[in-house]
Amino acid sequence: MQEINQQNLRLLIPGKAAGVAGLISKNTGMPLKEALLLFYRSSLYKQLEREETKVWHYSPAQLYELGFRRFSRHKRNGPGHSKLAAHEKWILKAWNEQHMSARAIAEELHKQGIETSPSNVWKFVKVRRKNESRKID
Repeated sequence: MQEINQQNLRLLIPGKAAGVAGLISKNTGMPLKEALLLFYRSSLYKQLEREETKVWHYSPAQLYELGFRRFSRHKRNGPGHSKLAAHEKWILKAWNEQHMSARAIAEELHKQGIETSPSNVWKFVKVRRKNESRKID
């Protein structure tokens, strides 16, 4: 088995780049060519090019986690990605039919292991009710 050095490292890079770009594309919906360019322009790629960093030891999945996880649409919360979405029916029923306050809903969710604040519940209800009214129009 040949030892990896700066001269032969370039043989490993295309496979790693393709794997990372595939993960970026899959997790963001970005076209593969754009994902590949993003990878080649990254500081992580600059590290991968240098044998002494030993970043070439990492798998494409490890490289993705190291440099691009923040782009993942699967882990993101925020507008359109609320962790409360899975509980939407219950929250809206509690708000609309049972007239529970945002604080009471947040406390019930806390009992189920879902950490949120009353202000987040209120914002969630406000956005969801606005979306419902758009569907009716």
